[in-house]
Amino acid sequence: MEIQLNKTPESPEERKKLIGDIIKEEEELFAQSIGYIQRLMIEKLINCGYKLSDIEINKGYEVVVSEKEKFVTSVDILLVLEGKVAWAIKCTPASIDSWERFMLAFCRVVEPYQIPFAMVTDGKEGRVIDVLTGEVKETMDIPSKQEFLKVLPDIKFIPYSEERLPKERRILYAFDAIKCCPTCNI
Repeated sequence: MEIQLNKTPESPEERKKLIGDIIKEEEELFAQSIGYIQRLMIEKLINCGYKLSDIEINKGYEVVVSEKEKFVTSVDILLVLEGKVAWAIKCTPASIDSWERFMLAFCRVVEPYQIPFAMVTDGKEGRVIDVLTGEVKETMDIPSKQEFLKVLPDIKFIPYSEERLPKERRILYAFDAIKCCPTCNI
């Protein structure tokens, strides 16, 4: 990828500064677009009957990978009903399909049980993931709060396999380490 500097730098230091300024600007635009998608999704949830008290935004979770490695990860929106996180939503202006694996790992690792449903969305298109079965549907549909509360007693909040948890933590750690920039395709 080529970065247009719009000016010929007079020194390597000036070149580095120009590139840094461009990257900072792109990161700010990227963050603003995530915030916009997040607002759209919160409005959608409220229109579906959820209350602001059902919604957690940007909640951080500390994940221990090994004795020496731990990190904090988060997702854009959590939907919490009757004390359980039932949905996790990732908002991204970039390729939504590349975030499906992140969401599976996130939902398997961060709570003592698997968060049963996940969504990855760019605000226009979405993918809903049934975390327990791995089934993915291309849809922006989220059940209304009233509909979801009817099926909530039948939903299993079960832990992920202890043997497989370390692999999921490493996958989540790898995604977190990328700290995707606006110019990447993730």
